[in-house]
Amino acid sequence: MKKIVVFVIVAIGFLTLVSFGINQNQVPYLSAKLSPYSGFSLMSDIKMETFVKLETGLEDALQVHIGTGKQGDVPLYWMMIESSNFKGRTTYAMDLSKETDELLKICRDTIKHKFRGDSTMIAFEMIHHLSTDEIKYIWLDGNNNRSEKATIISLNHPLKEGKKFPDLAVEQLNGDKLSFNELIGKTVVINWWATWCGPCVAEIPGFNILVEKYKQNPNVVFIAIANDKKERLTRFLEDKEFNYIQTLANEEAVKIFGDAYPRNIVVNSAGKICHYSTGGHPEKYLEIEKIIEKIR
Repeated sequence: MKKIVVFVIVAIGFLTLVSFGINQNQVPYLSAKLSPYSGFSLMSDIKMETFVKLETGLEDALQVHIGTGKQGDVPLYWMMIESSNFKGRTTYAMDLSKETDELLKICRDTIKHKFRGDSTMIAFEMIHHLSTDEIKYIWLDGNNNRSEKATIISLNHPLKEGKKFPDLAVEQLNGDKLSFNELIGKTVVINWWATWCGPCVAEIPGFNILVEKYKQNPNVVFIAIANDKKERLTRFLEDKEFNYIQTLANEEAVKIFGDAYPRNIVVNSAGKICHYSTGGHPEKYLEIEKIIEKIR
């Protein structure tokens, strides 16, 4: 059964994109036209207005849809990836407040989107002709060579499923050190987040349900690593309950997790990553609960 990964690119005012020098005499662009979207919205806070399916040349191995829409009053582009070869749903928001070519009435960008827990990526150049709603695009491989066929690019990521979770030590809010190596033998659920991240905050009520469910099981541990200052995290927790063990990021944590939020990881009793996903939504806890039940 196909699962869905959603990539949302949000702009201030309207998505505006940087130009990328293109030699039109090389591989020719593919072309598609946006059509009105009237189906079910993938996210409750996103109104999807137009869409088009991009031809990947990979049949069912990879399907890509893009379109325009709004989040509140803010216009945006959204992208949806479907594949039978990866699991889960991930949502992203990215501010690309760059310069649109108002004279030519176009928006353009090179889009690089990671999925499967950041272990793979697709990349393509896109031009949106605003007056005609025509989309021109060309796929890129791992060497940025242009092609009419999409490439699923493999990436080396420290949090790839099947790998041992890195030997990381972080500081708890009370000042105590927490070493993940000392937790081998337990199921460890990790949330990488920030207090200012909307999708991160949306996940918290569900995560609290998980903590309550497993509170009598000492072999299931929930740890949140916040990439925030201690004072900001403390103020946040005064107003909002988040029942994971609260810790603070350091340079090593940032190097491992990166600068995208949220990320959710489940580490089994052998210390190996058995689940890694990026992006958040209120039902994320149900996905994690299934993983816990499967491995514990």
